[in-house]
Amino acid sequence: MKKLAAGCLAGAVLMISTQAIGASTSLVGKTIQAEYTVNVYGKKLADKAIVIDGKSYAPVRAIGELAGYKVSLSGKTISLDEKEIISSSSLAKAESITIGPLPTMAPDSAVAVTKSKIKAIDSQIDNVVDNILSTSSKLKLDPSNTELKDKLEEYKAEYGDLLKQKDAELQK
Repeated sequence: MKKLAAGCLAGAVLMISTQAIGASTSLVGKTIQAEYTVNVYGKKLADKAIVIDGKSYAPVRAIGELAGYKVSLSGKTISLDEKEIISSSSLAKAESITIGPLPTMAPDSAVAVTKSKIKAIDSQIDNVVDNILSTSSKLKLDPSNTELKDKLEEYKAEYGDLLKQKDAELQK
């Protein structure tokens, strides 16, 4: 009888201690000890990294998207997959679009059009910068990939052209 009671007691202690150890691995309710600013390729992220129990935790979505990955969440799994990049060469292969004549404008509307053009160029610049960052990060993983090197040079040239276009619009 004593052996049975001792066995039950030992089993209960083992079950309780296993549950206590399992519960201690969760970060829920833990205190954040510090916050740090995160810069990826010179771009400052809006979300900060945090430190809990001496380990740092960074914002996966923000870093992944900035590095050129498609970030998704399914259940309790975060996935980083390669994002499809639209390059200028693939845009050139697209069907041509015909745009009709522009209406004549008053001086105020000309300023609005110039602002709109500059905003569109800024958007293109942002896309090219994202492509440059993405290609650079891929090139770091595979430095001998000549196709990636060529793409990077194309993106840099496109970036320079867009800066010239923006400068020309600002001079108007």
